[in-house]
Amino acid sequence: MRILFVIAALRNGGAERVLSAVSSGFAKQNEVHIAVLEEDLGYYKFPPEVIFHHLKIYGRSRVLNKFRKISALRSCFKKIAPDVIISFIDWTNVACVVANFGLGFKHIASEHHENGHLKALKFRFIRDFAYRNVDGLSVLTQNDIDYYKFVKNRVILHNPFFLKDSKGLAKENIILSVGRLEFVKGYDLYLKALAKIDKEILEGWEIKIAGEGSAGAELKNLADELGLNIKFLGHIEEIEPYYERSKIFVSSSRSEGLSNVLIEAANFNCARLSSDTVGGKELINDEVSGLLFKCENKEEMAKKLTRLIKDENLRQTLVENARKDLDKFRIDNVMQKWQNFVEEVVVK
Repeated sequence: MRILFVIAALRNGGAERVLSAVSSGFAKQNEVHIAVLEEDLGYYKFPPEVIFHHLKIYGRSRVLNKFRKISALRSCFKKIAPDVIISFIDWTNVACVVANFGLGFKHIASEHHENGHLKALKFRFIRDFAYRNVDGLSVLTQNDIDYYKFVKNRVILHNPFFLKDSKGLAKENIILSVGRLEFVKGYDLYLKALAKIDKEILEGWEIKIAGEGSAGAELKNLADELGLNIKFLGHIEEIEPYYERSKIFVSSSRSEGLSNVLIEAANFNCARLSSDTVGGKELINDEVSGLLFKCENKEEMAKKLTRLIKDENLRQTLVENARKDLDKFRIDNVMQKWQNFVEEVVVK
């Protein structure tokens, strides 16, 4: 089978990590191509047999770029003639629907944002209209399955967990966060919540944030203004030891589909605290397998983080319960579901 994956860029986001794992899995028995519309920062390793098409569509005009991307994708589709196109995330999915018009290649749109991510109604309308014209839609949560009921062939395909095994490192008093330094990740809210916690409670704890992004300088300045000692780690190639040594993991996102990092944190026995995004609620049973706080509520975030810092027994209970849900995120289980869905779409 000839499979073409399409993604806007290969940066350091969750969708990119999923594409890396899924495309590598398919490459074992299929001809796999990956079309990248913009930059490839080289963060992810792919099997040598994967064929890349770097389209490199840049420019100042957003409108012109959209037309250029659609034109480049259409040419790419004709050249490769795939058995199935698998595109990632809303606007790339929409571009692929338009580019595929009249060509008739099978198309699976993989949506990694929760359905409310697009705030403007006109953009939601465009996305939803496009999704009515795909052959399959994969989403991350039951909430999204319910929302996209107008798409006949839809399925939940969880993000796979594919980090390395534990090295047996001892836990330390570390509070870890991992993710892009962007507005949507809510790190500004997190820092302001930390500033509300008594310094004596935080004493003896290291607070580490791994990731890069456009808000990096602003967040570092905010941490200084608030008198916080935050270790901004930048992009970490081997993130596993950081998870393994951390006792607490915090996700402060304003919006999240299904958070890879919350799955990873559970695997490495971190007690999890998350905003109640669609993805957060999908992965955490509040007070059972983690703690949830109201999205953007700094006061509640501070109170629940304080509970986790003070209560070792609570942390241990949350960790033990979280591990019970990990099997469905194992790469082998997720890949089998992907293979079944792709075969179903291609055969129809």
